[in-house]
Amino acid sequence: MPQHSLFDTIAPVYSLFFSYQEKAFGTILERARQHLLAPEGSRVLDIGCGTGALASCLSKMGYRVTAVDASAKMIEHARKNNRANNVDFLVADALNGLPYKDKSFDLVMSSYVAHGLKREPRHTFFAEAGRLAGKQMILHDYNRRRKLFSDIVEWAEGGDYFYFIQHAEEELKALFPKVEVISFAAQIAWYICTP
Repeated sequence: MPQHSLFDTIAPVYSLFFSYQEKAFGTILERARQHLLAPEGSRVLDIGCGTGALASCLSKMGYRVTAVDASAKMIEHARKNNRANNVDFLVADALNGLPYKDKSFDLVMSSYVAHGLKREPRHTFFAEAGRLAGKQMILHDYNRRRKLFSDIVEWAEGGDYFYFIQHAEEELKALFPKVEVISFAAQIAWYICTP
């Protein structure tokens, strides 16, 4: 079963947690604002936007947000959750190349996508995100501090979580001239990459 089919199936469940996710992203974005190189009004791309919580927060910060996901159901729920209708949502798969020119966005962000990809597709994902980022690419994902519940969920999802949390920084450094990792909570880190 293709990965996007799995996320089509679980999109309604993810959507139930939209408010919680939006609040959590909002808190971290406030704490991390000084790390964002893109000023208000900049073009931002959210890759793998899921039900739209991060995209919504970025829009509330004054960014012009485009959000993509390979799952049509996730995009359907993201549009419903975005009541302000101020985010441009698109069904598109970064692994197949996104329909934007190089450096189309000042900031490219992605949350909890990279760890779910196997190594070769993850490299493709990083390269595509870097191609589109004019100033900065930020992954919001797991750090090395594991929790049993996350281990179980990620094992069931079938991604590459266990390898990712040990090797993400070195993988990114192979593609980006500058990588900084900042941990914000028990499991959450920003991998801040300069293209």
